[in-house]
Amino acid sequence: MKRHWLRGVLLGLSLALLLAGGVALAQGLTVTADQDCFECWPRTAGWPPPASHTVELTVDGYATDEWLCARLTMEGMFWDEGCWGPLLPGPPCTAEISVECQTMQVITTSDCYANNAAAFGGEVGPAVPHAVYGEWVWKTIQEDEEGGMVTDGPVFASFRFAEDCTPVVEEEFVPEPGTILLLGSGLAGLAGYATLRWRTRQ
Repeated sequence: MKRHWLRGVLLGLSLALLLAGGVALAQGLTVTADQDCFECWPRTAGWPPPASHTVELTVDGYATDEWLCARLTMEGMFWDEGCWGPLLPGPPCTAEISVECQTMQVITTSDCYANNAAAFGGEVGPAVPHAVYGEWVWKTIQEDEEGGMVTDGPVFASFRFAEDCTPVVEEEFVPEPGTILLLGSGLAGLAGYATLRWRTRQ
């Protein structure tokens, strides 16, 4: 009887996990950034900005007959937001972000529009006129066709804008004098022990 009760509990837990996984898959909306850190690019290097100086965001799992909305913040400060759709291409679609070094102007493009326009579809202008060093967060939600009810999300992708993205390699501290001192004291102790043993034998 006890075994049947335990089997029932395990079966119930398995079904609950499967249903939870199914719900998670059904929601589907995701956004991912292709790199954790990017630097500005000099316009003298030509157009378009090199991939190493551009963050590419991939948005997937959205419904093409609803609005897809995005918001970008820099170090917690609102930069801009806008919506695409309905009749979106994809999924997936991508948005690219780069910063021009001389003016610190943020440049955004996207293929989430049919005409590959700027990455933000709204008429809201940038609240922060120039790029700000630090942590950036891209927030994405999906709204119904009327643009009022959130149907999926929000989902987030974070990345860093920095003067230099080269990782800092910390030098490993090797206590050479201390190691030699310990080894020397150990050898001296062994030598003293051997001397005492030799004297006791005599």
